[in-house]
Amino acid sequence: MKKVIAGAMAGAVCATDLKLTWEDCGDASTHTKISSFTPDTLTLGQKTTMAGTGPIDEDVTDGATFDLEMTGSLGKLLSCKGDASVSKTCNLPLNVGSLTFNALQFPIKKGTETVNVDIQLSSALPSALAKTTTITTATSKGGDKLFCIKIMSDKAVDVHPERMAQIHEIENTPGVLWKAAPHPRFASQAPGASKDLCGVIGDQKEAVADAVAKGEIELHKTTLSAAEIPENFDSEQNWPQCAKIIGDIRDQSNCGCCWAFAGAEAASDRMCIATNATMMVPLSAQDVCFNGGGFMSHGCNGGQITSPWSYIKKGGFFGGKGAVSGGQYQGSGPFGKGLCSDFSMPHCHHHGPQGSDPYPAEGEAGCPSQTSPAGPTKCGADAQAPHNDFAADKYSYTGSTITAQGESGIQQAVMAGGPMEVAFTVYSDFENYAGGIYHHVSGGMAGGHAVKLVGWGVENGQKYWKIANSWNPYWGEKGYFRIRRGTNEGGIENQAVGSAPDAKWSRAGDEAVVV
Repeated sequence: MKKVIAGAMAGAVCATDLKLTWEDCGDASTHTKISSFTPDTLTLGQKTTMAGTGPIDEDVTDGATFDLEMTGSLGKLLSCKGDASVSKTCNLPLNVGSLTFNALQFPIKKGTETVNVDIQLSSALPSALAKTTTITTATSKGGDKLFCIKIMSDKAVDVHPERMAQIHEIENTPGVLWKAAPHPRFASQAPGASKDLCGVIGDQKEAVADAVAKGEIELHKTTLSAAEIPENFDSEQNWPQCAKIIGDIRDQSNCGCCWAFAGAEAASDRMCIATNATMMVPLSAQDVCFNGGGFMSHGCNGGQITSPWSYIKKGGFFGGKGAVSGGQYQGSGPFGKGLCSDFSMPHCHHHGPQGSDPYPAEGEAGCPSQTSPAGPTKCGADAQAPHNDFAADKYSYTGSTITAQGESGIQQAVMAGGPMEVAFTVYSDFENYAGGIYHHVSGGMAGGHAVKLVGWGVENGQKYWKIANSWNPYWGEKGYFRIRRGTNEGGIENQAVGSAPDAKWSRAGDEAVVV
């Protein structure tokens, strides 16, 4: 059997998620009838607790034994038996995973009982082991059948063969600092599927330089020596009063408005920091994306990283009207509902509520294609005071918009005022990022992408930037990624943009300016 499984391990890596189905397998004499089960998917590389619940028709006082068996296309994969009052972990062959029967608490009273089995499967699980059947039973010491539940797993998403080949290439390349795995957002498509999300248009270094030449943006003045810049810095930790908004990972859906998302996010953070959290409100990506583009930015069709700041800055080059408040789709983010203009496009994912993922099922796998709607002119129907008047809810700043370049320059600008908007070239291998310190290994250019730079650090001697992406919290490292620092990876050190640390923020409906 070990030789057979070892052969299977040489096969293709299967999907990131497996779908789960179940059934009660007890007969008329079984005392518990399993009537519900969670979850209906599991994520490879993470521990998942499978829980079956149902009514038990009598007390059990004398203890029990359990029998857990997993089979697949290769035959019996695991057989695990023991005392049901003691948790027990049994490993699958060749370290591809494990199952843990969680102890039952005796005596068990007549009523409702839950049976929990933890499963953890390798993120590199071969396709041959994706389809399995696990049967868990328990028998009382008196010989009575207590329960029987059958759980079936199968691939949730097929992986495109070209993507599979790319992942194998990354895994077999010496010196790679990051982990590659097929993400459900892109798994079934060939490499390059992220191009519609990469909405940065043109050379951003040139765009920023042009704005500097016109006096719209100023170069941030650096004052610190190298010794004064810490080895590790995280904006959430440095400004804990603003951690809630800095850590708000958004989802741009299948819309190329990354330029607006990164700008709205960084502006929200810098407003909070500049006002010592007296103005901790997420600024609307919906408003910025579909109203704030100016000449060079066009909603889902892409834009430039200078545009959001020209829109939010009072009297800025592209209108300077400011941005209203607005959170995530249907109020699903940490700030909930009641803001003026939430993002109108659904989250990109492939399932309904699962584990830590609360997003509702959207009825279609992956990320449906999106086009730009008309820009909002009034607050949404669920907006609540004081965020229900579009004109009054405009947040803006006076003062300078700044830019910083190079490793030290960007570090000093972030330390002075908070996260900043940056842009970099996305290559198709980035779509497979599942953790670690990214650097380009394989694949062609997908496009330019704008993101929010929140900090930096060092791991095993390798310097990195910490970046918040806008592909939802279930991509990468809980919505973040780290990228190699000091080498201008993908051009990410060419330019960073933000409001000046001493910018004065205000809300149109408020008389006083908060400083």
